[in-house]
Formats: sequence, C-alpha cells, structure tokens
Amino acid sequence: MAYIALYRQWRPHDFENLVGQEHISITLKNAIVSGKIAHAYLFSGPRGTGKTSTAKILAKSLNCIHGPTHEPCNVCSNCAGINAGTSMDVFEIDAASNRGIDEIRELRETVKFAPVDGRYKVYIIDEVHMLTTEAFNALLKTLEEPPAHVVFILATTEAHKIPATIHSRCQRYDFRRIAAGEIEGRLATIVEHNGLHVAEDALKLIASHADGGLRDALSILDQCTTMEDGLITADKVRKLLGLIGHEWVWRITDSLVERDFKTILLALSELISLGKEVRQILLEVALYLRSIMLFKAAPTIDSIELYGDDRVMLAKHAEGFTHEELIDMIKIVNEGANEAKWAPEPRITAEMTFLSLCRPAAKGDIANLLERIAALEAKLSNNPIYVEPEIVRTAEPIRYSNPVKPVVVKPVIAETIVAEAKVEPRQESQQESVAANPSVSGDVKAVWDQVLKELVTTGKRSVHACVSQGNLISLNDKQATVQFTAAFPKERTEKDDYRVMIEKVLAQFCGKTVQLCCILGTGAVKPKEGPAAPPKNKPVTTVLPPEGAEHPALRQAIHMFGGKVIKKEEYKGD
Repeated sequence: MAYIALYRQWRPHDFENLVGQEHISITLKNAIVSGKIAHAYLFSGPRGTGKTSTAKILAKSLNCIHGPTHEPCNVCSNCAGINAGTSMDVFEIDAASNRGIDEIRELRETVKFAPVDGRYKVYIIDEVHMLTTEAFNALLKTLEEPPAHVVFILATTEAHKIPATIHSRCQRYDFRRIAAGEIEGRLATIVEHNGLHVAEDALKLIASHADGGLRDALSILDQCTTMEDGLITADKVRKLLGLIGHEWVWRITDSLVERDFKTILLALSELISLGKEVRQILLEVALYLRSIMLFKAAPTIDSIELYGDDRVMLAKHAEGFTHEELIDMIKIVNEGANEAKWAPEPRITAEMTFLSLCRPAAKGDIANLLERIAALEAKLSNNPIYVEPEIVRTAEPIRYSNPVKPVVVKPVIAETIVAEAKVEPRQESQQESVAANPSVSGDVKAVWDQVLKELVTTGKRSVHACVSQGNLISLNDKQATVQFTAAFPKERTEKDDYRVMIEKVLAQFCGKTVQLCCILGTGAVKPKEGPAAPPKNKPVTTVLPPEGAEHPALRQAIHMFGGKVIKKEEYKGD
C-alpha cells in the first residue's frame, strides 16, 4: 500500500478534532442542531488552518445516515464515501484549474438534479478567488437561489479578491492562525501515537516555524522522520529548515552591543560558507531584536511568543540597547531583508545592513539631532559667557575681502543665537540701509560681478539681460538689496522664477541663503497705464520677419519680456 502523508492521515473527521477553530465548530454545530443550514458558506483564512477539512465535516454532518447531526459517525456508507472522496453527492472543485465560465455553466446544469445517496448535494469550491469575473457573474443567480437540496461551500486564502456580490450571498467564517501551543500539543499526540522519537524542543521549533498552519507543521515533522533514524533533535530540525540557530544570533547580537563590525563579518562569512541564506540570517536577527524589544517593554508577560525564549539572554541583551535603538535597528534589518530578496549579490546587502547597525549614525536623524541640541544646551548652561569670536561675526554683515574666494561663514544653531543676543544689531529699514551706503563697496560690487558672470556661464542669458540692469547696493547675512532705475526689470526680477535663480547664485558666494530685495532708484520711470495710442494718420513702424522665420533676437526678447507678435499693418486714420 502506498505511503500516506501525516497531514492526510491525521486530517480531522469531526468537529471535536478540529484544532484551533472552536469559534467556527461551535457555530456550525449549533446551526445543524437548530436546523438553520445556510445555502452558501464562505471559508476564508491562511493555508493549513482547516478550511477544506471543515467543509468535508459539514458535508458528512448533512449526509450522514444518522443526521443531519453535529457528530458524523464516519462509519456509514455516506461518511465513508466522503472520507474516501468517492461520494456522488459531494463535489470538490479546484477553481484554479476550473476558473472559466464554461465550467460554471456546467455546474449550473448539474445542480438541478437530486442527490444520489444523501440528503444534500454539496459543492466545495477551493481557491474560489481564482474564478474569472465572468464566472463569478454566471454563478451569482445559482448561488443566491439554489435548489433546496444544494449547499455551496467556498474556500479561499484571499477573501479580499472575492466580489462583494458573492460575499453578500454567503455566510462568512474566518479561520485564524493556529497558536504555536495548540500545534505543539497536536504534534505531541501524533508522535506518541506513531511511536516516533522527537525531542520536546524540536516539537516547539516545528510549531513556531509552521506560522500558524497545522498542515505545514505535519509536513515538516513527516520530513524529519525520514531524515534519519533515532531521536529527532532541534539541531536536526534547524538543519532541515535552513535556520541559523539561536547561538549564532546571540553571537551577532553580542557584537551589535559592542559595535564590533569585524566579528559580525566573520560570523556572516562562516554562516554563508555553511550554506545559510543571507535573507534568512537577516530575518532571524530581526526576530530576535523584536523579542528583545518586547521583553524590554513587558518582561513579566509570559504569553508573548519570543524568538529564542531564553529570558536570561534576553535580559542581558536588553541592557545594551534603548527602545529607540531597537526600533531603528529592526527597521534597518527589515529593509535589508527586503533588498536582499531581489539583490544580485545579497551578501553585500547584509554587510551594508550590519555596518549601518554598528555605526552610531544608525539612530534616527531626529533622535540624533535632539541629542546634539541637548549637548549644545548643556555646554551653554555650563559656560554661558564663552562665545567664539568667529561665531560673533555671524551677527554682522558679511564682508568679502577677496572677490575670487569669498569668506564662507558656517551657520551654527545654538551658538549663533547667543552671539546675536550679545551683539543685538539694530534692524535697519530699507531706506536707512540705502542711505547708509551712498557709495557701493568694492567687495559688494565684486560679488555682484561674480553673480552676473555665473548667470552667463550657466546659460541663463535671459536672466542676465534683465538682472544686469540693476546694481547690488547692500549685502548682509539676511538680505541682498538690488537697485533698478526702471520699473520693468525690477518687477520681472521679483517674480519667483528669476528671484529663486538669483538667490541660489548668491548663496553659492555668501555661504548661506539671503533674501533678494529689489528697489527703484532715483529717477526711475514707471510705465504708463495702458498701451500708447499710435499717432493719427501715421503708419505703425513695427516690421517683423515672415511667419516661421523669427530672428533669434526676437524670440529671446519675447522670452524675456513677454508679449506677442503682431503683423505689420498701415494705420490709415479717419
């Protein structure tokens, strides 16, 4: 006889043996006892949590000779046929391979026939989310008003892909992940019944690695029993699953506490030489850091599932990190694991990740900035009188002694505030600033020449043509004042596009951001309101080239000053 896998041998045959889904088994049993049997059910939940098994148990409860009953006998011909998959009244349909409208049309033709042996015809449609939109639409009417002898059971792992029109016609039951303790208890029963030799820590490791799926846990146990004879230990399970082990994780964590990147590199190299996957290494480190974070936050809670549940080691490592550091480290490791999944060379990604963890800059930027500000405040509180002479100069207007290499003053946060409080410069109005500088300084003029030269060098000739009509008359650490003799170039320079360009160029030579201020000088001529009317009985003298052959200078003028091209015409008057 062919070997049957453990998860098939130990599939639950009644509601009492359904593990971890008591909320569903109790509800279904009460519905059967009260006779409130729905015409359509939707079972959703992760893989290996008992959706198909529950569907078969419900089918047996409806068609058992002693039923409908909440305790199928599993002995009568109807129950035996359903267990063996030979019943003529229970149809298991794989929607992944029967997802088209033709299959649903065929189903609609068969539902009208009465059951052969039992009371109900039960259609179990597995992975129902794989049906096409057309197939779902074809199923709607039959699913809403099937014959009285038909029950639909839809099973899916992705309930969000089911159309709302299908949801509204079914009773939905959500299967949850099975707890590791419940999986471990079920495995212990199976091991004892089959006479297997499995260590307790091995069962615990299998249960935690199954991720809430009992079928996955039984598959791992089945594979471990065929690996070799004798006692199945946690090390053998770890080797089979490709896990790196708690000892290696503890070793890496010890190095993280000491910021010892060299030791981590050696450990990483050794693990890779042993055949461990880089992404698995990062994931296990992330799980252990998460355990440290939870233990540090709530050390007295025993119900929290911790990776490597050795509370002595957790307490030791928890002393080496703060909560903020653990949060930032977990984020960095998770990002590294995601990148390693698609990286052409995952080892480089892992090395970069561990280097980031070992550097003090691995902390968040905000937290790092707050620490620096706190250090500056402590320094100022201890020595409030001390002020750097270079910092005091930042409160004065910037003077440039060399037009080629201007002095660059670095902005400082706390010290600059103190310096400004000591100096307290008088705020001058715009008119006072201009009046105080009747003759333009040679240094300021050199800066302005450099700005105009930079505009030409970078290809911004239209900006240069407009801005060059003004002169820089005042420059300090906050404001640059440019005086124009005409209103139009002043107004054009004040617009956002030109203003931003000039402020960026000024920042290059000043070493900090200054605000551009444009003023009109003495004798400035403002434009008259409205266009000037042409003289009577005189032609318009504007001569433009033919359409499509504009001169480059004309195109440049339009770009600088705006306006539109008007064809030549004679003004004949009255």
